Amino acid sequence: MKLRYGFKTEANDYAREFRAELGVKPHAPLCPWRLAEHLEIPVVPLSKFQNEIPGAVNYFTTQDTKSFSAVTVFDNTRRMIVHNDSHNFLRQASNLSHELSHAILMHPPTAPFNEYGFRNFNQEYEEEANWLGPALLISEEAALHIVETEMTIEEAMQCYQATKEVIKMRINVTGARRRIAARHKAK
Repeated sequence: MKLRYGFKTEANDYAREFRAELGVKPHAPLCPWRLAEHLEIPVVPLSKFQNEIPGAVNYFTTQDTKSFSAVTVFDNTRRMIVHNDSHNFLRQASNLSHELSHAILMHPPTAPFNEYGFRNFNQEYEEEANWLGPALLISEEAALHIVETEMTIEEAMQCYQATKEVIKMRINVTGARRRIAARHKAK
């Protein structure tokens, strides 16, 4: 599915805007937990529900960990994010950034299942969150900084607390290598 015209620029603008609001440089790491706090969106680990729904928690944290990453739960207009804290920390950051993207973009709540009992996904909303989530973690400036300073992917993972996949994706989609090479060539 193709993103609407101008959305990628809008995503980069959000990454800059929230860094500025949090007093973080445009190329610096952005902690999604800190952003959630700033947006006043509670973030609750799935394990917190161990006493209420032990079977479900056990299933999603030990047996089928790939089936549940995170979800936004609504109470009227208030949001809360429940995330699978059995995932590694970098994956949790991606999961949280994805859910925060839905909030930032003001995606309305949808029923979790359709009339046939299948997961109910709004493809447009998911594509937007799939783009904005990584942009929040690795801003355009961060991707350029990673390439300019010749950070290894492992160093960037450590610095930005983002997965290898997110870092590579953002370096590629921003054209960071080509842009930095052009800067060096122009000097």
